[in-house]
Amino acid sequence: MFKLIAPLLAALAVAAALHHPDVDVGVNQQPKLGGQDVAHKQKMIVQLLRHVGQENTHPELAALGQSWNPEHMLDRYANQRVVKKFVSMWKNGMLPRGETFNTNDEQQLEEAIALFDMLYFAKDFDTLIKTAAWARDNVNEGQFIYALSVAVVNHEGLDGVQLPPLYEVTPELYINNQDLQEIQSAKMQGKQNYVIHTNWTNGEEIQNEEQQIGYFTEDVGLNAFHAYAHLHQPIWMNSEKYGLTNTQSRGEAFYYFYQQMLAHYNLHRMANDLPEQDQFDWEQPIQQGYNPELVYPSGQIMPPRADQMEVTSIKSYSVQDIKNIEARIKDAIDSGVVIAKDGSRIPIQQQLKGINILGNIVEGNEDSVNSRYYKSYTTMLRSLLALIMDPENKHGNAPGAIANYETALRDPAFYILQKQINDLLKQHKDNLPSYRTEDLVFPGVAVKDVATDKLVTYFDLFDVDVTNAVDVASIEESDKVNLIARTQRLNHKQFNIKVKVDSDKKTNAIVRIFLGPSSDLEKANLYGVDNSQITVGSGKDTILDLDRLRNYFVEIDRFTTQLKQGENLIVRNSRELTSTTGDHQTLKNLLKTAESGNVYVQDLDKSCGFPDRLVLPKGKRAGLPLSLLVVVSPKSGMSQSDETSEFYRHQSQLGSGILSCNGLVTALDNRALGWPLDREIKNVDKFYTPNMYLKTVQVFHKDSSDNNGAILIKKNVNDFDSIVSQTVPKYTPKSHRVMDEDIVRGDEDVRAYL
Repeated sequence: MFKLIAPLLAALAVAAALHHPDVDVGVNQQPKLGGQDVAHKQKMIVQLLRHVGQENTHPELAALGQSWNPEHMLDRYANQRVVKKFVSMWKNGMLPRGETFNTNDEQQLEEAIALFDMLYFAKDFDTLIKTAAWARDNVNEGQFIYALSVAVVNHEGLDGVQLPPLYEVTPELYINNQDLQEIQSAKMQGKQNYVIHTNWTNGEEIQNEEQQIGYFTEDVGLNAFHAYAHLHQPIWMNSEKYGLTNTQSRGEAFYYFYQQMLAHYNLHRMANDLPEQDQFDWEQPIQQGYNPELVYPSGQIMPPRADQMEVTSIKSYSVQDIKNIEARIKDAIDSGVVIAKDGSRIPIQQQLKGINILGNIVEGNEDSVNSRYYKSYTTMLRSLLALIMDPENKHGNAPGAIANYETALRDPAFYILQKQINDLLKQHKDNLPSYRTEDLVFPGVAVKDVATDKLVTYFDLFDVDVTNAVDVASIEESDKVNLIARTQRLNHKQFNIKVKVDSDKKTNAIVRIFLGPSSDLEKANLYGVDNSQITVGSGKDTILDLDRLRNYFVEIDRFTTQLKQGENLIVRNSRELTSTTGDHQTLKNLLKTAESGNVYVQDLDKSCGFPDRLVLPKGKRAGLPLSLLVVVSPKSGMSQSDETSEFYRHQSQLGSGILSCNGLVTALDNRALGWPLDREIKNVDKFYTPNMYLKTVQVFHKDSSDNNGAILIKKNVNDFDSIVSQTVPKYTPKSHRVMDEDIVRGDEDVRAYL
């Protein structure tokens, strides 16, 4: 019953591919009319997620919930045991409504999973929606939102249904509390339209150096992406129980997802001349404190963390417990062997399988080969910091920001901990032999040149509808009010990447495009350190050490193409990048479209891509030097046995591969995620083959504010992923842009200043 995820390609990529016949998008992704069935489902799911802190004010759904009793409807569920389990837990007392829900609390999470199981094993949508309508008013709000969200993402009966933006479902986890209080006050005064300017510095001035990249760490879209990614196959989801078939790269995807997140983060640090992030040290305090200025939807304050706080044991386990687990993982990496549940020894030196096994262990997910022995290192380590303000739970403090997927990226300490986690997996990668020339070269194919348009970043404003954060007397009142938190965010002009490739034959290929620090000694901007300390070569041939830099490269695009014999010109627009996505439809727009009965669906999950706006780090007035690395490889990267296996045959039918929810299709070939930068580069000359091209590019920043610091570009919504093809004739929502010319006209404010 698991909802299979198709490629996370932006919708515009399909239309653009029509103009670039060499681009193979693999599957027909033209939007199609979902019909009344999908529209009905979409409408009811959105209605369930409105004002969840109140009793359901949608009469139809409220009536469904009041007339439903799961205990009396066991035959309506494919697995009756899960219903009995939930009912027993509910009767014995679950987390009350109005209390803070925390996924790191084992009991609270178990209760939420029990609710999800009822939704997941519902035999049909009628059973699912009635169960959800009942739970809407009988289960803790946080547990309900979480269970229903995971169900929407994973249940095959909800194909085509989109979740509203998570920052609109629970604005409290994304928007400054003081600003929400002002909005609530305006609402109580009878104001139906109210806009407040909120910002990522938690004040008018930047108070510490970490806030220089607050535009990145506190971006609502980035944090919503991080939360949404963990709705796909969450850590507790067991492959056998739920019949999952796409777990062959689960552990590897965990590693690569966070490796890429860290690389993005560090590029933004470099762009702002910040020092290299601290290393985690068990013997040292956490140097940087953090005040999230947020409250939980329950009203409980998300506690701040002071500077220089010591890492101490918590009520559930000690620091030594985690150190012991860490030692076990390090022993496995050093020995190349992990211990299975039955005591057998499993080698992990294979190219792909090893990182997958180890990644499952480090994350501590339900596919770990020995969760009893290796526990959940990631969750336990984060919980130490999440509860650092009240480790023994003597004062009833809520967990800190790092406890929640919605808020973790805001905390500077998150990146220190995540680097500690990823460094374990990186050590395994570094133990593998470097790639040989024959592993890298594409015989007969050479990349001759790479060029881009002028790369320009700027700040604009984005409106977040926070109506869900206030109480309403009726849904009719909610429809009338327009309560907006206007946020400042980084954006960039559209740009094209042009790749010139020569081939001695007609052949299928895979193109990977990476963005990272410049390897040019004179132009590099690497944390402001002395470049001479990280160089190779001498004299005019001196360059920065690519082996060190490779960990800071982000893979922004990966796609298939057909090369013709001779010269090929591949053009990729920034809105085609397979790692990114644009803005998503608002809750109210989703509801209006569903009520019209005309919902357009696509075989992709637009919420899973990295925000397009942040793919370029903030440029500099004189230019920020970066490297663009293009690698063209043969498409035939699978062995015959792989191509005929049930897994790859199934993925081929979908036209997709396993996804790590960073937008990149990971089964285009059998190469490791991050190839060819995932292993040590001991010899740059042997690594750099003709099918690669490394180009230094400059990213410029355009000031879009007036003399008082006010942003002049009022609004520039990247809604390119919501474009409905002109080949679909019947209905086009007003919020969608149809023609390329409309996109240009929609960017008039931008063009006026850039």
